[in-house]
Amino acid sequence: MSNVIVKNANVTEKQINGKSGPAIIRRQMACIDQGDGYEMPFSVGLGQRAPYPPGRYVIDPKSYSVNQYGDLQLNRYVDLLPAEHKPVSPSVPAK
Repeated sequence: MSNVIVKNANVTEKQINGKSGPAIIRRQMACIDQGDGYEMPFSVGLGQRAPYPPGRYVIDPKSYSVNQYGDLQLNRYVDLLPAEHKPVSPSVPAK
């Protein structure tokens, strides 16, 4: 699982003219550390959610979906979980 690093709680806001009138897009910068020494920055769409505090996170498994072509993709709003959090996986009965 990739580590996501949030370095600060700064939020950028951009006002746009959406289909249903003016809207504000709120984003926070983070980066993915895949362990190769290079961090890849990306923005996390916040919607109306509070910004994530600085720290290490993992991408919530609920943030993934499969598109109409069967390809894995991230949802529009990615949720982050603290890195210490271990997602609970359903237990598989032993045969």
